[in-house]
Amino acid sequence: MSEMVENESVAEPLKETKPVECEEKTKPQEEEFPLPDWVAPWAREAPKIVVRAPGPKSKEIIKIDRDYVSYAYDRCFTFTIDRASGSAVMDADGNVLLDFSSGIAVQNAGWTHYKVTKAIQDQAAKLIHSMANDAYFDKEAHFAKLLSDISPNKALKGTFFGNSGAEAVEAAFKLSRYHTKRSEHVAFFGSYHGRVGAGLALSSKLKLRYSYGPMSPGIVFTPFAYCYRCSFKQSYPECGMWCMDYLENQVLTMGGTTNQIASIFVEPIQGEGGYVVPPKEFLPRLKKICDAQGALLVMDEVQTGFARTGKMFACEHFNTVPDILVLGKALGGGVPLGAIIAKHDIMRKWRPGSHSSTFGGNAITMAAGLAHVQAIIEENLVDRAAKLGDYAMKLLKEMQVRREIIGDVRGRGLMIGVELVKNQYTKEPHEATNIQGKCWRAGLMTITAGFYGNVFRIAPPLCISKAQLEKGFEIFEQALKDEEEFLKLGTSSPPG
Repeated sequence: MSEMVENESVAEPLKETKPVECEEKTKPQEEEFPLPDWVAPWAREAPKIVVRAPGPKSKEIIKIDRDYVSYAYDRCFTFTIDRASGSAVMDADGNVLLDFSSGIAVQNAGWTHYKVTKAIQDQAAKLIHSMANDAYFDKEAHFAKLLSDISPNKALKGTFFGNSGAEAVEAAFKLSRYHTKRSEHVAFFGSYHGRVGAGLALSSKLKLRYSYGPMSPGIVFTPFAYCYRCSFKQSYPECGMWCMDYLENQVLTMGGTTNQIASIFVEPIQGEGGYVVPPKEFLPRLKKICDAQGALLVMDEVQTGFARTGKMFACEHFNTVPDILVLGKALGGGVPLGAIIAKHDIMRKWRPGSHSSTFGGNAITMAAGLAHVQAIIEENLVDRAAKLGDYAMKLLKEMQVRREIIGDVRGRGLMIGVELVKNQYTKEPHEATNIQGKCWRAGLMTITAGFYGNVFRIAPPLCISKAQLEKGFEIFEQALKDEEEFLKLGTSSPPG
């Protein structure tokens, strides 16, 4: 008996180590991809619905708006936005919504990023209008240098600043004509380059062009490499890129143009067209065609730029450097800003007065844009977008197996398109408005795209946490599941 007691007392230290071991094993691990520290506490709770939208405060503003603001706006959310932080938006009635749109790919570093806010405040106290067309301004010079330093292969040098992506398209349009002394351009079906002037002329969506009469002459449209809905009923890669053959051998050789093209405008990944990612050969071959034609390749990265796709610019996925790069949206971090940056020998062709803008290089926009792009670089959002994008694609591909309504999932980084169909085999499009409404009612802001309005854009701020991304997908899948159940009954679900 005494020996047993003695042995038990010897064993006691071993027993004492077990709870410590358990503590180490059960200690919560640090969250992967957490929200940045600067994100407001209320935004960390997203989504949080406190009243059915639109609430009373929103309704007051909506009533005034409908009486006095133009009907041209195509609003998809019936609430009054009040504030935003990180990856969340609050309406006037206190509802907190998780944002999967980034304000349409604008708030890449996150809504109301503290560096952008401080830059605006500091600059506003010192100078608002920089008169940059008639005088020199330090932030304009530094911003232009930064854009050159981060441009694809550091091959572009010479930036013209304007006020929007559409205005930047207009500048690229003019520069390509000025440089080549030609007046014809090629654009793609599904393209979107803006709603004014040359930008609208280069955009193919009929709804946007309706009732405006003939647009700018000399623009020819050709099919984009939209492999899920191939214009030629082919399958990649067996097709051998028929869309490129058609452009080269039909459009350019047999009279689509007079072989006097100044430029080819292209989005490396189509935005409004449905977040369409072309095959890896598409852009390199397009560049070869341009070089053979003596034309310029203009890449519209208004929606794809600044880490959105897991690269600083989407064209880097395809190892293709454009002659002119068009920038907007995330360039300004929330303030109106657009720009083009070109190869130096092209940009320097412009003589003083060849192009101008009263507010180009504006002090506030330069301060905000410089701060936003620096934040994207310093916070390594390129890498974050790439890794979170891979995770998002994995979740969505798994969701596609469970949900018959998902026809295709495609994207790069945190620019992902989810295309909805009534039947995965026939690919008949399923319009997404009802599902969008259900997501919104549950606290998830989503926007759609595509010719048929059947593609959801997954484009949250790049600072979004992994946990919020997962929560957003839970809401999204529940809305899809509800819609599928209603479809089986031969109807469509109400928006919520």
